[in-house]
Amino acid sequence: MKSIRLQLMIVLACIMFQGNVINAQDQWEAQKRFTGYISTEFDYFNKLTGYQDNYNVNLAEAGLLASYKPTQDITFKMVFVYRPEFSIDEMLNEANVQYDFSEKVGIKVGRFLTPLSPMNTYYYAPVNTSSTLPVLVSNHEFFPLNMDAISINGSLGENLSLSYNLFAGGYHNTTWMTTGAVGFFGDEVAYYKELINSTYTVDDSYGETHNLALGGNVRLAYQDYIKIGMSVFKPKKEDIPVYLPALDVTQHLKAEKITYGFDFNFSLNNTKLIGEIWNSDLNVDGKDVDLKGSFIQLSQSINRFTPFVRYEDQTTNDIEFQRYTGGVMFKPSFESTLKMEYLHYNHEVQNIDGLVISLIYSF
Repeated sequence: MKSIRLQLMIVLACIMFQGNVINAQDQWEAQKRFTGYISTEFDYFNKLTGYQDNYNVNLAEAGLLASYKPTQDITFKMVFVYRPEFSIDEMLNEANVQYDFSEKVGIKVGRFLTPLSPMNTYYYAPVNTSSTLPVLVSNHEFFPLNMDAISINGSLGENLSLSYNLFAGGYHNTTWMTTGAVGFFGDEVAYYKELINSTYTVDDSYGETHNLALGGNVRLAYQDYIKIGMSVFKPKKEDIPVYLPALDVTQHLKAEKITYGFDFNFSLNNTKLIGEIWNSDLNVDGKDVDLKGSFIQLSQSINRFTPFVRYEDQTTNDIEFQRYTGGVMFKPSFESTLKMEYLHYNHEVQNIDGLVISLIYSF
């Protein structure tokens, strides 16, 4: 709650500070925007063990976005997304102010989505082709969803452009936060760890801690056809609570890591190919831990339909699995979106098949 109050104070201070500037720009007409959406979801899985239900339907998300642009250079933004069983602090996804000195240099302060993965910015249901985000994004193992931080960003060039984003700040530790009607998404690694009787896992108390980090990315683009990016995320050394099931005890171990990733986006007419590869050099108590994730997704827009396929590979210490996804998004109007997709988890101990249907209303 302290971080929320701090952000609100920052936003209020900026509004008061810019009052004279706003009044001086008589030719500028302030821009206000208020939008939102409601997303319902049906999930079905054929082989889940340990869950009360293999299928369920519920309100998956309900989001509100408000932005205010009093001058050409300043933008205030706040995004609140309701998700079942999330705390109020976790539902406040963004609350920030951006000041652009020019297209080449801008500064952002407050809470914002971590700008490392392009797919992380598709966190909100209406702008994501799929009902599900890639595992490397939804599991938060490589980087958090958002941060309370300061960012310096901008872009150079036109047809051939280079964009950059450098940031530093704090964040709430979140690993394997569950989403979806059944609550399986985001829980895949923990599920398979229990299934194979893993020697250890991250204790739930980790979600009650915070950390500091710095990071950044650069992205090279040629018009809208090709985008290639590289990102780095370096959190501060921290203690991780590790639970040992065999002894029923929790140990706090020293952990250090640096995460880096590469992304690409190829677009031609209505065909889009995107992908990301992430790796963490993670060391826990002097031992190296495998942490790798990747995906590739191909989509094709055909009038109001967008069929897509996606392949993912996820490795977390002693767990490795692949997820295959195929589906279609149907968008008859701006207000309504229907998504249907089939998922297959491939693991040496247990394969899982799933069906997801989501209906989204935007306003």
